[in-house]
Amino acid sequence: MNLLSLSPEQFESMTFDIVTTLGLRNTVWRTPGSDVGRDIEGDYFISDLSGQYQRQKWYVECKRYTGSVDWPTVWNKISYAEAQSADMLLFVTSSSLTPQAVDQVRAWNESRRKPIIRFWGAVEVTTKLNLYPQLARKYGLKSEAASKLDLFYPSILLLIKTSNTLSPDTGPIPEVKLWLAHSVSELVSTRMSDIKVLDEFYFRTHKIEDQFEWIDYSGLCVKYFDRFSIRALFAYLVFIFKKTPVITQDQELNLAIELPRALIESEESHIQALSGLSNFSAQLGAENIGLTIIKRAV
Repeated sequence: MNLLSLSPEQFESMTFDIVTTLGLRNTVWRTPGSDVGRDIEGDYFISDLSGQYQRQKWYVECKRYTGSVDWPTVWNKISYAEAQSADMLLFVTSSSLTPQAVDQVRAWNESRRKPIIRFWGAVEVTTKLNLYPQLARKYGLKSEAASKLDLFYPSILLLIKTSNTLSPDTGPIPEVKLWLAHSVSELVSTRMSDIKVLDEFYFRTHKIEDQFEWIDYSGLCVKYFDRFSIRALFAYLVFIFKKTPVITQDQELNLAIELPRALIESEESHIQALSGLSNFSAQLGAENIGLTIIKRAV
């Protein structure tokens, strides 16, 4: 995979999607392009022998470099993470560490000081993308997935789960559930067609005729959000909350969605599945979702 085909902001967004998919919770992507000591932060929960969970505070630093990452660069981030009491510091780069940096990182970890340093080079990033091929395609990269169906597995599970509840034997079917089934089906079938015809995802602009009548679009510019993925996300949110969430916007490439309650784990997984077929990253907060476009729809 050519990771250097991504812009620095896209590389950060891709890393955000990967670590979120791998289980990082309460994940925050700091303002793209600003250097505030870490690019991404979040919590990872591990279970001990007693069945209790321990929280690890992770900082993630993204480096889209053509050359190797040197020790002074690494040390600068270590000192910040140490001052902030981070447990783990993960470097994700499109290249590798210099030999000196490798030796110094090993010495640091052997000293048993925090944060513990972890590193993903181009090989490790490519391996992660091959595990989650839908993320590779989302960023225009070609994975080595054994089957193209692997791209759609998470979203197909959501579609099947929704469709299985549409039996008329259970009584009248709510309109919002029908909209959800239609929107997710539309999204999955469109992405399958993209792969068959173009061998990559093609994101289509969101037009006025695509807007749901039960979403307040006042003051929103959504034309750069892919029409199929944003419709599926909106339909899903209205379905699980039984009400329309409040949506605001301060920049044309961002949307902020206020939620009436916190998401449960399965709901977070469903939203990430939809995001994996979209042109935006989804930052899931306690009672909010932030959407950031990674590639404008056309």
